[in-house]
Amino acid sequence: MSRVSSTEGVTAASGSTSGQSDLHANKETTKELVTETPSANQESSLSSGDGKATTDDTSPTAEDAGSANAETATDAIRGGIQMGTEPARKKKKNRPKKKGAAARKNVTGFEEFYADAPITPAEAAEEKKELYNSSRPFIDRIEECIQRFRARRRMDSERTNLFNKYLWLGGIDSSPRQFTGFAEDRAALEEADADDIRRLTAIDTVGEGGSRFYSPTEQDHWFVDFEGIVKGFLSRLIPGIYMYDEKANHLAADLVKNFLNYVLMHDVCPEYAEDITAARHICDISAPELRLMHELTHALPGTFNAAVVSLFCDGGIAKCDEDEIFGKLVAFRVTVLSSAVSGRIKEQLMSSNDLTTIHVISTKEETYEVVDIIKPRQNDIKMVEMHLQKAGYAGKGKPAGVLRLRSAIIDYGIENQSRAGEVDFSKRELEDYLLENDLLVKFDKGVKIRAVVCELSVGLRFIKAVEDIRPSFDLFLPQMLMDGWKDPVPNERPPPSATNPGAEDKAFAAEI
Repeated sequence: MSRVSSTEGVTAASGSTSGQSDLHANKETTKELVTETPSANQESSLSSGDGKATTDDTSPTAEDAGSANAETATDAIRGGIQMGTEPARKKKKNRPKKKGAAARKNVTGFEEFYADAPITPAEAAEEKKELYNSSRPFIDRIEECIQRFRARRRMDSERTNLFNKYLWLGGIDSSPRQFTGFAEDRAALEEADADDIRRLTAIDTVGEGGSRFYSPTEQDHWFVDFEGIVKGFLSRLIPGIYMYDEKANHLAADLVKNFLNYVLMHDVCPEYAEDITAARHICDISAPELRLMHELTHALPGTFNAAVVSLFCDGGIAKCDEDEIFGKLVAFRVTVLSSAVSGRIKEQLMSSNDLTTIHVISTKEETYEVVDIIKPRQNDIKMVEMHLQKAGYAGKGKPAGVLRLRSAIIDYGIENQSRAGEVDFSKRELEDYLLENDLLVKFDKGVKIRAVVCELSVGLRFIKAVEDIRPSFDLFLPQMLMDGWKDPVPNERPPPSATNPGAEDKAFAAEI
């Protein structure tokens, strides 16, 4: 007679649905355990002759047998757990993948490799012959395009605010429309198709937003300029909202480029295709260039200019000890002579026997535009390192290139300031300033910088401090001055006077 296996004990116990032992839940199971599993205190034997089982007179009662078998079943269960036998794990159900609209539920339209779904031939014909036909006025076509673009994109609150700002800068009103009443017209909504509902719920309108926006009656004050709007939006509006936030810069540029791609793909205004392409290029370069401008703001005026300031400004030479002065003067002399500055400056520097006699002759605050960038040559780099090493000042100076600048204007919209296009700077003298190569690589032609600059008695100019720096695509738009503007409302209340100083307050109280 073999003992019940531990696995069988676990199986029997786990089959109960009431959470109790099968011994108490099912009497038949108890009998089975009694038959197959003898008690430890009971002596059983098998007859070898007739095959009948015989027991002695001391066999336990039925109640004792039940108690003993319950203990045996419990031991079997415990034994199963101790042997490490685990119940079979349930298989995970394979959920079917979502298809159709459910699969596109979380698609925003701004993913990196997103592409608009292809349209049917009928829809393409409708766009070409009706919606975006060149015979329609541009303002009608662009309004239709903006409304359809917004309906086909899932914008979160941040993208919505940025897109509204972009449209506002272009003179398009996107403020919520109130008191239209269409929400209560249930019959009209039930009969309306998708295009009708889009038109009813659209908030983007051209030429109906008041004096803050484009007006068909004042067309002489406006012209279509996709590139200019993108420049002003990414160079002025976004930094004004976020200060410097690289993530926000990328978000704004990608949002605008997504819209411009939509305009090009649907051929909304083919007459402005080149302008839109140029605007897309601004979106590509804006975020990296803004990052470089941020780095230059913290790095300028650079190691060389800082050393020159410490030597020749505010009596710097008198404040330094002899060894420190000599080391800085050697680095200054070697850097200037190995650079691409004019030969006249080099001659005056070489003819000066005592460098401590060099002094500042002029200081001014000026706005410049980068015209050219001359990086140091490899021979110049080796020459600087060699001469400094011979003089015992290895590592004290760096080779410098030339930043060639011309006077310019950074437009801030100030009334008594000249606008950028009103002054001709083409005949102004070019000025050269020395900068380290690791700073020169961050500049690009067209970058504007407002700085305090000085000129030494030997003719060398250097940057003392930087006040402002703008990217190459920087542009101020007059529409920026309309932020927060409200159209004036005629006031019919009587003005206060000497005889009736509280006339306006009384009239206001009477209206309430």
